[in-house]
Amino acid sequence: MVETEKKRGALLTIWLVMMLIANFFAALSYLILNSTIASVYPNVPSWIFYIYGLLGLANLAFVIFLFIWKRWAFYAFSGSAVIAFIMNLAIGLGIVAAIFGLAGPIILYLIMRSKWDLFE
Repeated sequence: MVETEKKRGALLTIWLVMMLIANFFAALSYLILNSTIASVYPNVPSWIFYIYGLLGLANLAFVIFLFIWKRWAFYAFSGSAVIAFIMNLAIGLGIVAAIFGLAGPIILYLIMRSKWDLFE
């Protein structure tokens, strides 16, 4: 039996590249500009922003695994979005802004669902 070649498609490829770029810059910002970001939120401990940076690095890894067709990476990415959602609420970000952070996994799922069976 011949295995068919997996084709990601333009939309999924573009979304994954955008996620790579966004998570790279988010992680970089939170880890390198930590004190600057913390000064904007004086009531939030600065270590929280390091956690956001680590989540960004984790998301970067999850997106790379999505590129190599690993379904578990979608679940991990979604889990990190839930963690960020809880942290956003805990630091006093409004509910609308916190919910906005859940848009990434939702959009990713909507784009992935036609290719879901290709993921291992």
